[in-house]
Amino acid sequence: MRYIAAILLAALLPSRALCGGIEKCDMADLRPTQISVGMKEVKKKARKLAELGKQELRGFEKENPEPAVLGPKGKYYIVDHHHLARALFEAGADSTYCSIIADFSEYDKDAFWNEMSARRWVYPYDENGHLRPYSDIPKHIQGLKNDIYRSLAYFVRKAGGYDKSDRPFAEFRWADFFRSRISRGELEDDFDGSVEKAVELAHSPQARELPGYRER
Repeated sequence: MRYIAAILLAALLPSRALCGGIEKCDMADLRPTQISVGMKEVKKKARKLAELGKQELRGFEKENPEPAVLGPKGKYYIVDHHHLARALFEAGADSTYCSIIADFSEYDKDAFWNEMSARRWVYPYDENGHLRPYSDIPKHIQGLKNDIYRSLAYFVRKAGGYDKSDRPFAEFRWADFFRSRISRGELEDDFDGSVEKAVELAHSPQARELPGYRER
């Protein structure tokens, strides 16, 4: 998973602290490091989480902590699992668990984002695939925008279009690949049909350089 690669990378780069501890954190204190998610994926995860009992849900949260960096003012900046975090919020959770991979809480905002960018722990592209300033990243997971192409990338992977990859932002790269080949109107009118079309595109030679690519 992406946060495993992040931890390995952190070991090679200087930081104020590398904690590695698991701690309980309020959902209100989670800060995204990306602008968008695929809401169809979020809704699917939220439905499954809502079926869990209280103890079962808490156990799941402990086993699947949010990989997070401590940023300015001690806020938790999650570097992966944004879909899970938003799904937990949608399912009514008011807290979860974070795995602290680095402590940059003494950095000012500019130094913080520069460090996050250097480590590839931030993805400031909006729901249309456009690069935005860091100030456009939501202050709360509730503010994450819906990128329907990010949902498409998820469901294509689940349908066997490509393999899961540990490379940072792999599914966003697939989303952008599909964005230029399947119109938004087509995707919104016939999502299931678009998944089938995208699976074929995922196996095409044009996708060969994308993470997780596999031939039929």
